[in-house]
Amino acid sequence: DRPLKVTLPGPFTLSGRLATGPGSVYASRVDAAEAFVPILRAEVDGLVTAGASIIQVDEPSPAIHPDAGADFVALFNAAVQPTVGRARLGAHLCFGNFLGRPLAPRSYRPIVAAMLAFEVDELVLEFANREMSEVGILREIADAGRDVAAGVVDVKSSHVETPDEVARRTESIVATGVPPERLTLVPDCGFSQTARHLAVAKLHALVDGRDLVRGRSAVSAPA
Repeated sequence: DRPLKVTLPGPFTLSGRLATGPGSVYASRVDAAEAFVPILRAEVDGLVTAGASIIQVDEPSPAIHPDAGADFVALFNAAVQPTVGRARLGAHLCFGNFLGRPLAPRSYRPIVAAMLAFEVDELVLEFANREMSEVGILREIADAGRDVAAGVVDVKSSHVETPDEVARRTESIVATGVPPERLTLVPDCGFSQTARHLAVAKLHALVDGRDLVRGRSAVSAPA
């Protein structure tokens, strides 16, 4: 009786787990990524058929692989094509989270056009671990017809946010003009590299911070 959401690694993410190059099955990581596309197509098609109504595919931000030679948009869109129009699609563009550490300079500004070419309903982006830098991009994305999911909890830090910190981060997003109905609040990335007790506390702060914003909005709304 609830919507079912499934997250999957994308083709370029999966290709990074294989050895490629001379003497290997695939000549390059891009070749390996292309080989994963039909596998993922079958997977997302099966998930929607089984009842999943929300599919999120996680890929690295193209900004952290400037020399990859991969057409990230084409790879992504080919992988999710069977679900377009059949499920709500999201793309999380990640700056890396190995052992809780980013893997490259973190900026979405150079890839806004590429992000908007992903055939998805929602873009899921990191902001808390970047001190809410570039938050104005969210308004641009919303204006272009996409929903936005903004990271307001830093999974790469052992600092547990207070609900008020989460609320202030959320209000900085709303202040850009992003319609609240198009905004989802999320952790920056997955909690796989975060200690479990910290992850639980951060999720409580996320929910409590959201409730603070809702309360403040209700009080400030005109009669």
